[in-house]
Amino acid sequence: MERVIPKSGRTKIFVQIYAIMAVSVGSFSTGAQFAWPSPSVPQLLLNTSYIGRITMEQASYFSILPPIVVIISSFFIGNAMRFIGREYIMGFLAVPHVVHWIVIANATNLITVYVARAISGVSDAICYSTIAVYVGEITTPHVRGTWGNSMMCAILLGHLSVAAVGAYQDIVTTAYIFTVPPLLYALLIIFIPESPYFLIMTGRNEEAKIALQWLRWQQNVDDEYLVLVKNVQEQVMAPGQFGDLFRDAVNRKALLVNVGLRICQQFSGFSAFVIYVQIIFELATDKSVSAEMSTVIVYSVLFLLSVLATSAITRCGRRTMLTISSVGCSGSLLANAVYFYIADETGANLSQLGWLPLLFMASYMAFLATGLSPLPSLMTGELFATSIKSHAMFVSTIARGVALIIAPKILQLLIGHLPMYFSFTFFTLSCLASAIFCYRCVPETKGKTLQEIQDILRKKSFCQP
Repeated sequence: MERVIPKSGRTKIFVQIYAIMAVSVGSFSTGAQFAWPSPSVPQLLLNTSYIGRITMEQASYFSILPPIVVIISSFFIGNAMRFIGREYIMGFLAVPHVVHWIVIANATNLITVYVARAISGVSDAICYSTIAVYVGEITTPHVRGTWGNSMMCAILLGHLSVAAVGAYQDIVTTAYIFTVPPLLYALLIIFIPESPYFLIMTGRNEEAKIALQWLRWQQNVDDEYLVLVKNVQEQVMAPGQFGDLFRDAVNRKALLVNVGLRICQQFSGFSAFVIYVQIIFELATDKSVSAEMSTVIVYSVLFLLSVLATSAITRCGRRTMLTISSVGCSGSLLANAVYFYIADETGANLSQLGWLPLLFMASYMAFLATGLSPLPSLMTGELFATSIKSHAMFVSTIARGVALIIAPKILQLLIGHLPMYFSFTFFTLSCLASAIFCYRCVPETKGKTLQEIQDILRKKSFCQP
């Protein structure tokens, strides 16, 4: 499709914003898929379940199967990013989205639902492997700092939407409703260009210049284009084999930071609480607010604060906000641990304070939104040189997948076998460990180009505050 571009004028950012918003629709669908167990598991535990009643142990595999598939598919997606490009891989994302929801809607037994959850792992791997990389490569530092959080905000909006719809609709109706966003995504993504980084890396320099002209919405991009060519050539000449992730000091530091952030994100309880938050509220003592409504409230807090936190992230920087987020999450979870300890161990009558778990979980989600929720994904696209990025995404995605298997399973086991305060205490300690890691080991990337970030990593000793 031929694109009409102004011959002169300063860079316009609305085209970059459109590209970010288009791929964020795919992130929205991924978020809805991921959080599907939250409103659905309570329905499946009933005798009236549309596939027959299931147990909590059987339900736990809804959260385990997707990351297993993420780990398996990461190798293929990483190689596809290197040889096919970002745009086509992102376009394919709509396929597993639609298939997942159609299979859910037409399931007749538990095995069929397991198949659907496994399919969702493919879309999860594509989303986290490609969209963050693409956004990091097509945007200027200013736009990335302001709008780079959109991917995670869209995922959280997906969490909120499926919780809200699932609270008032049955599983089949909910599934059909959520087939619409991936179809919209497939339409929107037609109009965005391939990453100029990838095009230059594969020798398609003229196409890269055209893509850059469209992304900056002006004809004269010569200065930025020449800098981009120089940077990509330097990065392509840098070590680019899988083993160079570990042999090269800069790549090794970037990988340690990226993998560390992914582990911190999952062991903060982020995904675990997203999946089991409605079950937790059903165990609380206060029933004046339904578990479904409480879930919608905490998801709303997480989404809205993620949107509002963008300006704070831009002003304060990544490392500062990650540290604040970790400490705040730890405090909120500790407060819930104390509440449930008093309720379970002392026999105190807390019926008048039954709203406190909702308040503390909302506080936890608010702090999560300021750093641990959005920033690991945003920084995924910021840390690595073009030559090594696909290999790094492969390792990072596997690390996230392993953590995503372990953390929700830990929460499910703790909820099922121990008093509730053990669950909150475990993740309180995990968040404290995350705060230490973020303060000492994460470099500041705010407002910096990919090359500038690489220079920081080259000079910085790992775990040096």
